[in-house]
Amino acid sequence: MLLTKTSRETDFESVEAYEREAKKNLAPLVRDYVFGSTESGATMARNTEAFSKYLIRRRVLQSINKIETNVSYFHGTIKSELPFFPSCINLTPMYPNALLDVLRLSKDFKVPIFISNLAISGSLKINELPRLVPKTTPIVCQMYFQTENFDLIMKQTRSLSDWGYSAVTITVDTERGVKLGYKIPGSVFTHEFRSMTPADIRRIRKATSLPLIVKGIMTPEDAEVAIENGADGIGISNHGGRSMDCGEASIEALPKVVEHLKRKKATRNTEIFFDGGIRRGTDIIKALALGARGCLIGRPYFWALAVDRKNGAEKVTNILKAEVVRTAALCGVRDLSKVDPNTVRAA
Repeated sequence: MLLTKTSRETDFESVEAYEREAKKNLAPLVRDYVFGSTESGATMARNTEAFSKYLIRRRVLQSINKIETNVSYFHGTIKSELPFFPSCINLTPMYPNALLDVLRLSKDFKVPIFISNLAISGSLKINELPRLVPKTTPIVCQMYFQTENFDLIMKQTRSLSDWGYSAVTITVDTERGVKLGYKIPGSVFTHEFRSMTPADIRRIRKATSLPLIVKGIMTPEDAEVAIENGADGIGISNHGGRSMDCGEASIEALPKVVEHLKRKKATRNTEIFFDGGIRRGTDIIKALALGARGCLIGRPYFWALAVDRKNGAEKVTNILKAEVVRTAALCGVRDLSKVDPNTVRAA
């Protein structure tokens, strides 16, 4: 189902090179799923293009020899050696148990791995996944709440801590489903997703002691509502341009949300995660400078697995790490956890 030809081990020098090769490898149905976006595709295109609105300020005379890349979240509950990590993408259309090839990252990187409950299929069991990685690897479970199994997902959410998960994410922007082109593909999406409410967030908050991240936030108003109802963190995301056409890019929404939350004592310490259009290390630096605390990487890991199942995720991570470290050194940043707005300016 995945490939039109056998993936091969290779060393590409950029994420974009993996993207080009993945297009050659993927069968048409899966290629449409991985590369598709809603209607005209304007939102997805804007996600990547909008990074050009910000320029990185070059700094010299800094004598930077080492970059501190370690970050932590939720008062040290989650620790990471990098400020970016795999997003909770649904890998089931790729090939059986593709999720295991993302979890393989835990052998080389001590980073949190966000996993979607929709990606847990076949022989994989939600209660067993944390045991498949080292104890130093935080696993964050993203729950898609569906109308037909809300109670089941709530029951699982109550057990996540006992199973070894480090946090829980709920996605709140799929009430109309994911739309690729001008239709919702029934062959890929067979579930009706629940339209989440503030009351749902409160119920989930009561159901678990784990840090709670609400993902799919694109406005200051929604960010505040999520936090007021129990969220410890938010995910700035437009679902990769797969939910609504003609929307803002995630990177355009990010500084507005950050500025709003910093104005109030009750919201200023919220952990802010970001996804949408990241293709290179400079994108990560820009997102951190605009207020993100951690960046979620989606499509690049699809492309990585399409090209090289065994080592692709590791190679893409190394590419982005090298670009982030180089950029940080060139713009005078010694500690990635302390990137500030002065690192960038409007173009």
